[in-house]
Amino acid sequence: MTLILSRKAKPLRARCSGLALFLLTSIVVACGSPTKNIEIAKDSVGMFHAQLDTEQYSAIYAATDQKFKAASTEADFEKLLRAVHNKLGSVQTSNLRNTGVAWYSGQGATVTLVYDTQFSQGSGTEQFLWHIKDNQAALYGYHINSNDLVTQ
Repeated sequence: MTLILSRKAKPLRARCSGLALFLLTSIVVACGSPTKNIEIAKDSVGMFHAQLDTEQYSAIYAATDQKFKAASTEADFEKLLRAVHNKLGSVQTSNLRNTGVAWYSGQGATVTLVYDTQFSQGSGTEQFLWHIKDNQAALYGYHINSNDLVTQ
């Protein structure tokens, strides 16, 4: 006599929930914490401003992403930074207005930070895009919108 015991299969919903949890955990582990990535980017903005104030334009360019370097030469980027520093002056205050985080499989995260920045001779809205990989930030994009920059 053969005794066959059967187990009831788990419902499809339970199997899918388990798979979704596994995938979400894998993504978070692979990409890092959004909060940690934002903190890394914020620290990088502080370094950017310190280097801008001390006219270390080459150091800022050296810390850019390869795609940034492909889009802008060091000489062109230095002209922009020199104009910002000469016309607007040193950074006085910088208030974070908005954040955004995006993940790309195998490439790390991109963090966007928007600041309302008061300089010693004017103000502007700065947008920083940082590529975060292996807990390191590389500048991926920098934009500044300032009437004072244009009119001075």
